[in-house]
Amino acid sequence: MTGRAMADDTLLSDAERARLAALAALMIPGDELMPGAAALALHGTPVDTVLRIDPTRIRPLRGFLALPGAVSSLAEVEALAQRDPDGFAALGVVLANACFMHPDTRAAIGYPGQEARDSSAGLSDADLALLAEVQARPGPARDL
Repeated sequence: MTGRAMADDTLLSDAERARLAALAALMIPGDELMPGAAALALHGTPVDTVLRIDPTRIRPLRGFLALPGAVSSLAEVEALAQRDPDGFAALGVVLANACFMHPDTRAAIGYPGQEARDSSAGLSDADLALLAEVQARPGPARDL
């Protein structure tokens, strides 16, 4: 493999990355409210992060990226998806996760991401209200 491939086999070659960039640009075009795949450079570090977290996606993704055929329209992407549904599913999961993990996307939707919170001072009123709803349900949750 060429390009930025590493021993852990979770990164893509330059050719795979270029094909991924073309697919991502079609699938996540962006607009005035949300950044698109090209603006986020999803085909780089964001995808690498997802593939390091979930390396089971790399093989089907690579298979999809290797399919012959143009990727200049959504109709062409759909034709490829029909040929390799599992690879297309891997592509969708990887791109969606890369997109929503990106700080610019999180800022656009007003989501700061998961944050560590100090609970040593106890639960807030909002936390207690949520917990009360769970405890009111039948089953093991009521023992919390």
